[in-house]
Amino acid sequence: MRRPDQASRDVVVRLEPWTQWFDDLPTTLAVPISPLAKLRDRWPGVTLPVDLTDKDVQELGLLLGTEVEPTVSGIAKHFFGEVFHFIVSTEPATVYALARFVAQKPPALNKDYLRRLWNQRLDSLPLALEPLKAADAAFAKILAEGIYMGGRPELASDWEHENALVFKKTYQVTLSDLQQLKLLSWSIRPFKVTEVDPKSEQKVIQLVSAALKEGTPLLDVLTGRYVGELRAMLSVGTRLDAAILQTIEARYAEILSNETYLHGQLRALVTPELLAPPTAADLSLLALPQQLRTWQEWATTSFIPYKFWLDQVKQPTAEALDQVEEYANLYGDWLFAHYATLIDDERILTSSNVRQRVQHLLSPTDSRLIWLIIDGLPDAYTSLLTAALKKHGLNKIKVDYALTTLPTITAIGIPALLNGLRPNASSFIPIKRKEALIQAYPDHKVVFSNHRRDFADTLGAEADLCCLHWRELDLYQHQEDREIEGTRAEHIGHELDKRIGLLAAAMRQTPDRRTRLLISTDHGATRCLRNESGISNRKIKEATAEPHERCIKLVGKLAEEQLDTKETYHLTKEMTHNQDDWVAARGYRYFGSNDSGYRHGGLTPEETIVPVLIAEASDLVVNDLLMSYFGTKELELGKTLKDVQLRIQNPNAFAIELRGISIAQDPKIQFALPSKLDSNGSTTLKINLKLPSSLRPQSGYVNLNASLEYMIQGESYTAQVTFSVPIQQANELDDFDFDSI
Repeated sequence: MRRPDQASRDVVVRLEPWTQWFDDLPTTLAVPISPLAKLRDRWPGVTLPVDLTDKDVQELGLLLGTEVEPTVSGIAKHFFGEVFHFIVSTEPATVYALARFVAQKPPALNKDYLRRLWNQRLDSLPLALEPLKAADAAFAKILAEGIYMGGRPELASDWEHENALVFKKTYQVTLSDLQQLKLLSWSIRPFKVTEVDPKSEQKVIQLVSAALKEGTPLLDVLTGRYVGELRAMLSVGTRLDAAILQTIEARYAEILSNETYLHGQLRALVTPELLAPPTAADLSLLALPQQLRTWQEWATTSFIPYKFWLDQVKQPTAEALDQVEEYANLYGDWLFAHYATLIDDERILTSSNVRQRVQHLLSPTDSRLIWLIIDGLPDAYTSLLTAALKKHGLNKIKVDYALTTLPTITAIGIPALLNGLRPNASSFIPIKRKEALIQAYPDHKVVFSNHRRDFADTLGAEADLCCLHWRELDLYQHQEDREIEGTRAEHIGHELDKRIGLLAAAMRQTPDRRTRLLISTDHGATRCLRNESGISNRKIKEATAEPHERCIKLVGKLAEEQLDTKETYHLTKEMTHNQDDWVAARGYRYFGSNDSGYRHGGLTPEETIVPVLIAEASDLVVNDLLMSYFGTKELELGKTLKDVQLRIQNPNAFAIELRGISIAQDPKIQFALPSKLDSNGSTTLKINLKLPSSLRPQSGYVNLNASLEYMIQGESYTAQVTFSVPIQQANELDDFDFDSI
C-alpha cells in the first residue's frame, strides 16, 4: 500500500500540465455579452425601449439579421404593420381592424413585449373593449364578426342573438355597451374589400339569395356594402337591364374596382340587344375574308350574347325564337355556300391554321408556350375568360376569332388543331393526340395532357410547348338543366378561374424563358330552340347514337338517303376536306330527341365562330432581391472561414433564376447557385469567405457589397445589395487556411 504523502505527490504531478495551461490563459477571460448589449452595439445611437429585456430581444429575434430597428416605433412597424398607424378610437373601422389583427395574429401577441406594447397602445379604449386590449383572440373574432354584420340589420340581429350571452358571461360585456359605442351598425363599410370574412360572407349570400327568390325588388336587397350581395344575385341568375346595371355599378364602385372578374359576370346578366345581320347587299361589296369578319363582328357583339340570354328565358316568345332561327339560318346558309373557299384562304384564321400562331409564338428560341385547348368553348364565355386572365395578372390579352372545321365535333376539331392539317390529309392523326402534336412540331420539345388531374405535373415538365386539352367543359355543357345547380355561367366562370389560376402560377415559375398562353377551342355550342324541330328522315334518326347529336356520318346505306335541304346541310368530303360525307342539321334542328343541354355539330354562329386568345403578364414590376448574413457566429477578418451562410430572398410574385453572385470584398468566392428561386421564396448558400484584414468594423459590423445577376421570364436583371456581418477581431490565422493550399 502506498503512503498517503506519496499519493498526494502523484496527484500534484498529474495536475501540473493543467495548471500550466491555465497560467497561459489571458488575465481577463471573455465574459458572455448579453443580448441587450449586443443590440446596443449593433444599433449605436438608437434609444432602446426602456422595458426591453434580454428575453424580449431573443423572443423577438432582434439579433437574427432581420434589421428591425429596436425602437418602439420600429418594433411596432415590423410586427403590427399599418394597424399601429391608426389613431386609436372607437370608430367601427378602427375597432374592426384591431379585432381582425388580434383574431388572425395570436402567435405574435403571445410574445411578452408585443402584448405589453399592444396593451399600452390601446390604453385609451373604454372598459367594454378591455378583452381587445388584452389581445383575447376569441373575443376579437366574435367582435369582428359582429361589426362585419352591422351593415345589414337582419344579420346584426342574428349575431346579437347568438353572442349576447357569451359576451356577458365570459367577458362581462353587454351588447348595450357595444351599441353605445356604435359598433354594431354602420352605413359606411368599416372594412376593405380584400378583408372580407368568408364565413360571414356566406351568411350574406344566403340571406340575399332567399330574398331575391321570394321576389323582393332587386334594388331593395342590394345595399352596396357586401361582395356577397353581388354573388347572391349571380347565383340566382337575375337578369338586368342597362339602367339597373348602371345603378348597381355606382353602388358597388369600390368593390367592383377590385373585382374585375365579378364585374364581368355582372355585365353578363344584362339583356343584350339583337341586331339585324348584314344583308346580301352589304356583303356583295366586300371580299370573302371581309364578309366573314363582318359576320363574326355581328355574331360576337350581338347574336351570340342574345342567343345565350334567350336560352335562359323560361318562356320565350315565339317571335323571339323565330327571329333567332331566321338570323342563324342566314349565317348558316352563307357559310355552307362559301365554306370550301374560306378554308382554302390562308388569310383566314381557322382551326387548321391556328398552328401558325403556335409556331410564331415558339419562334424566339427562348420562348415557352402553354397552349390550353378548351373543348367546346362558345364565345358567350369569352368575357368570363378574359376576366379570369386579368384577375390572375395576365393583363396583356389579344382576342381573335377562328372559323371551326365542319362538322363542329371534337373528333375532327381537336386533331385539326393539333396537326394543323385538313382532315383528309394522309398524315392526319385523328386519335393519337400526343403523336399528332409531336408530328406537327418536330423541332420543339412538346408535352401533352388531356387529363385534368395531370395538368399540374404536365405544366412542370421541361418543354417548349405544353399543350393541355381540357375536356370537362364540353361534358358539362351537354348536361341538361335539371342536372345543373345555379347557372351555367356561374359554374363555368368558377372553373375558368381555377384553371387560369393554375396556368398563371406555372407561367410565373419559368424565370429563364418568356412564357405566353394561347387559348383556343375545337368548336362552340348551342341549345336547340323547340322540341318540334327534329329531322324528319326516319333512317337518319334511327342512326342517331345520342340525343344531343346534330350531325351524322353518311356511310353505308345512309349515303344513299335523300336529304331535305330545308332541314339539313349535306357536307360532302370535297367541300369540307373530310374523309367522309356528313349531314348536319340546319338551324336549330336536331337528330334523335331534344333535351335542355348544349350540343354542337351544326353551322350556327355560336357553333362555328370561336375565340382564340393570346395572353401574358404585362410589364413586370420587379423588386430587388434581398441578401443577408444568416449565421449565428461573429466572423473574423483575415481568415478563410468555412460554411459561412448567406440568405437570398426573392420578394417577387414570380420565380427567378440566379445567374451569378459576387462580393466585392472577396472576389474569389465560388457560389453553387440553385437553378431557381420560387416566388416569395428564399435560399441559404454556404460559402468559404475571406474578408481582408484592412476592413474597419463599425460597432462590431462591416458592410459587404454584393452584385446579383438573375433572370425573370427571359429578361436579365442586376441588383447591387449591401448587407452587414458581425465581426470578431482575430490576432492570428486559423490552423487551416484555404489560401495556403
